[in-house]
Amino acid sequence: MTKWEKFYKNNKTMVWAAIVAVVLSIGVLIGVKDEVTRFTLIMPIFAGFILFSILTTPDEELEDTSSEVEEKPAKKTTFKKSSRR
Repeated sequence: MTKWEKFYKNNKTMVWAAIVAVVLSIGVLIGVKDEVTRFTLIMPIFAGFILFSILTTPDEELEDTSSEVEEKPAKKTTFKKSSRR
């Protein structure tokens, strides 16, 4: 099994979401002539792809893997009382 086949097997939904986003973006680039309208139509496509990738990623992959970091105890701050009144 090649590297790409293994990647595709583990990430089928993400690969197809990326293909859809690229095809839609190319369609907007070809079909729309105004630059502002292109930007307005392409940005939600990218935002949707990012949101889809966040929502479909398992929670285990999003968690911080460096949980072995030791927490330092908070320093206790002391204030001197002023003798002036």
